[in-house]
Amino acid sequence: MLEQKNMMDAVYSGILPACTSCGFAPVFKEDMDKKLPAVYSRDTASVIDFASEKGKLRVVFSNNRIHLLSCAPDVVADDDSMYNLDGTYLMLLDEYDAKDVRSVVNEMSEQITETYKKKTKIVSKKGAPSTVSKAAVRGGSSFDSYTLASKLAVVYPELKPALHENVEKYGDFLCEDFFLNHANPVIKMTLTENNPNKMKKLFTLLGEMYEDGTNECQSLIAVTVIGEICQENKNLMTQIIPYLTDTMLEPVTTIMQHLSASKSARTRLAHPPTYKPKKQKKGLMDKLMGSAMQQGNLQQQ
Repeated sequence: MLEQKNMMDAVYSGILPACTSCGFAPVFKEDMDKKLPAVYSRDTASVIDFASEKGKLRVVFSNNRIHLLSCAPDVVADDDSMYNLDGTYLMLLDEYDAKDVRSVVNEMSEQITETYKKKTKIVSKKGAPSTVSKAAVRGGSSFDSYTLASKLAVVYPELKPALHENVEKYGDFLCEDFFLNHANPVIKMTLTENNPNKMKKLFTLLGEMYEDGTNECQSLIAVTVIGEICQENKNLMTQIIPYLTDTMLEPVTTIMQHLSASKSARTRLAHPPTYKPKKQKKGLMDKLMGSAMQQGNLQQQ
């Protein structure tokens, strides 16, 4: 169990390097000791402020959520009404531990750096894909399959070597290989264990990736991950339904019905086509998603 003050002190210390590297300095109120973290209380919330010539940042913890806010440098407001919401992170004090705090700190630091610091793009010799940031999504981009895999590798660090090897082996990211052979077994352990803390953390990520993801990213989540893991164990499907977003619920249940009724679809899912780098074809997951959606539309007519 986390104490609110200790958690926010850790968040402050964790994001301070990223803020400093982007030109932001902590804002201390008159009665605050500058040798201590710049965290203050506002009603039941805890707040941290940073400022620079680029703008202002505010971190607010309230109702089991950490909100990252920003505004222009000349905005004057004690409340949050003039701030933009840049990110929201789940933080369950009764269930999370120091490892979860570090994970949130890493995401916030990445968000701050992606938004405010110009970075030189480093491309590996194999041309590894780059991830899509939340800032890019707000600008109109969508999360892709590699970003989904990278985010999962943060939740499950044991997946990082497999992700790296996948890119090195194929010269790009082959999503079917990574998810079916590496990510799914790890995710299945979480679903089988059915620990509320781990389930919330996993499906908060999957929900975010699905809501703002490409069609391929949505197909991976609905078909390759949930469909493949749950099609042989209906009890797992029952367990995950409370964690699905409203947007995910109908496609996922339709796909599950399609996989249950079609042996050929289950076979294609278990044995995707051999990788052929020079041939550009519509992906297996897109075909399954399209077939499932078509079946669902026919049933509604």
